[in-house]
Amino acid sequence: MGLGALFRILKRPLRKTLEQTGSLPTRYYLRRILESLDRDNIGEAVRLLSVSRGALVDRSRRELVRQQVLFRCRVLMKRHDRRIRSIEGRIETLNRGGRFPWRWFRKIPAERLVRYENLLSLEKQAQSLLEKYERELRNI
Repeated sequence: MGLGALFRILKRPLRKTLEQTGSLPTRYYLRRILESLDRDNIGEAVRLLSVSRGALVDRSRRELVRQQVLFRCRVLMKRHDRRIRSIEGRIETLNRGGRFPWRWFRKIPAERLVRYENLLSLEKQAQSLLEKYERELRNI
């Protein structure tokens, strides 16, 4: 068994512990951060950026990746903001339409209203989480 094969075998169980120490090369962290961005996992990207502070540093590449994560976070926040405004408009439309007698007997607007309110709360949670990540990225 060669040294490379032994390293590959030991790399899987030791990856998380070595990753937390920040002692791996910057290229490793940057690759993992970009992989997490491909999966739209902003939380993992922010965590890896904060861990990579003590890495064998290539600061310019790390800063470039930090800016990419920050940009992606802002794009997602804008998307959630548009969705929130759209859902609030739909809720307002359903509430306005409830005064008409022919809609009193229909359950569909009430069910839609509940579904829109649930969706609105989820969108607001997602936006607050992205705002938290943006604050963390500014401090990194």
